[in-house]
Amino acid sequence: MKYLSFFLLTFTFFGFAHAQNPIAGEPRMFFSAGFVTPQYFGGTELLRGQDLRDAGLSYYENGNGERQQVGNYGTNTGFSLSIGYYVPVKQIKGLSMGALVNSGQTGSTPSNEGYAEGYYFNFLNFGVGVQYYPFEKTNLYVEGEIGMGSVFTKNRFVNASGEQDFLHHFGIGLEGGAGIGYTFTPFSNKSIGLFVEGTYQLYGTRVEVSGIGNDPWRFGALHIAGGSSF
Repeated sequence: MKYLSFFLLTFTFFGFAHAQNPIAGEPRMFFSAGFVTPQYFGGTELLRGQDLRDAGLSYYENGNGERQQVGNYGTNTGFSLSIGYYVPVKQIKGLSMGALVNSGQTGSTPSNEGYAEGYYFNFLNFGVGVQYYPFEKTNLYVEGEIGMGSVFTKNRFVNASGEQDFLHHFGIGLEGGAGIGYTFTPFSNKSIGLFVEGTYQLYGTRVEVSGIGNDPWRFGALHIAGGSSF
């Protein structure tokens, strides 16, 4: 999180410039949707599951310690949704602060077993954000966020009785992110914008796992999205 703190301080430093982009001059709501892919950095159970999928093995292990070969898993990808509200900071031109909600829903299935096996990795965060337009006549912006983050996962597999079974994990912790984007104003009403952006989030959550107990999961998420602000 120390990198996010540096990022937010950088916003404040540049905010004392005299640029004032019209887009940042009024309160506004935004909505976006796009593509997201997570990356797994730490957590005993989180990385163990990734190793099993990389080896093409089922999550289910029989009494002899054997697992079925289920085929290659594709990259865990999915879609993201975001909504939020920004209010300009009058003392710092071009800077706005507000609240936002982001979510990501991702999943993948193996090549051989199809619906019988699968892995779903979903995450959600609520937080506060800052957005800064550093130039008066160019609609480029940078942004940062910090808040509470949570993760929800589901492993789908066939058990010893040949029945569909599931294992779920849930965790909660902290999230921080930063991004860059550009807003287009093609309408006569320049307060309505269409934007594209790329953001990266880092999550640190605590997940209770059977046989392990408290399992700290660390993961990231790359979002490429588009949306509207008004």
